[in-house]
Amino acid sequence: MIPAWKIRRELETARQQLQAIPERLIGPARQRRLDRQFPNGFRVMNGAASLGPKVAIFLVYQPRGMSASAVATCRHLSERGYSVVLVANSPVSAADEQALGPWVWRFVERPNFGYDFGGYRDGIRLLWHWCVSPESLIILNDSVWFPLDPNETMLASMEASNAGFLGALRHVDLPEADSEHAGIFLSYFFLIKRAVLTSEVFVNYWNDYVSTSNKYLTVRRGERGFSRTLFAAGVPSEGLYSRDRFMAAVEQQSAAFLRQTLVYGAYTDPGLERARDALLQADATSEAWRTQAIDHIRAVVNKRNFHSSFCFASIRLLGIPLLKKNKGELQVRMRRQYLRAVMAGDLPAPEQAVLAEIEASTR
Repeated sequence: MIPAWKIRRELETARQQLQAIPERLIGPARQRRLDRQFPNGFRVMNGAASLGPKVAIFLVYQPRGMSASAVATCRHLSERGYSVVLVANSPVSAADEQALGPWVWRFVERPNFGYDFGGYRDGIRLLWHWCVSPESLIILNDSVWFPLDPNETMLASMEASNAGFLGALRHVDLPEADSEHAGIFLSYFFLIKRAVLTSEVFVNYWNDYVSTSNKYLTVRRGERGFSRTLFAAGVPSEGLYSRDRFMAAVEQQSAAFLRQTLVYGAYTDPGLERARDALLQADATSEAWRTQAIDHIRAVVNKRNFHSSFCFASIRLLGIPLLKKNKGELQVRMRRQYLRAVMAGDLPAPEQAVLAEIEASTR
């Protein structure tokens, strides 16, 4: 029997695809009308932080007020030298301004339209309007908890990279392999350096982007379109974390570590979960078992997101400092396994307020 969560997911996808048909026709004219009104329609407030050479656009949608994790993200970015432009798709209260103000350069309150890429576009165009040209720009949203570890090295690795366009996580469809311009960068975390920020391809992409509140079109125009446009132009790029990099690290691990990886694995495929359970019941001391475990992990990540399936191993081996917040069945199960590993002392705990949010998201 097909699980109810999977039926709901497929029905929602079909609904979005149907709604995309008229949206393709009316969207461009609406975007031109909105652009004629720019920059009116935004409420901009100054925070207490100053403007420096590095900027972060942090897109949030938190209509019930800013979460403790949003404060933690702004504080961390500020401490790493980034001037935060908090773009909110919901009202920013006086209490929110006070709570985040020490770590935010400017707050931008905008209509809740266009999902993350609509907010990203407005944030970028406001930087142009303010004549702000940072040496590097982070673009992220609040669909992830970041950072899980305040000592994370992801930002330093991105800054040190020779690439001008970086994504935290590269997604590549099989049979394509990880390479400089393969697949796409997932849209929740980018870092772009000045040479790319001022390039014709970057400027034209954002000038031409048509915002929409249709999720199907946003994924195609935004998450997929952004990466593919810059890749096609030959922009030097790097995805810090990918399935191939994960598997390369897994293949070097001991049987004991692989067993822990399986123990903390998250599954939505019953057949793969049964295969995992059989491996956990088998003798893990032989090289044959180790090979079987690696083959099993490869089979899982060839079908499902590697970080969601094996968060323990991806955090331990790659140092991924992010955790997805979405309510997909695999991600909920992943967070439960993450919490098990934290409670057992096998993964470091995030700050208490973030931990409480992760716990609440699994209930």
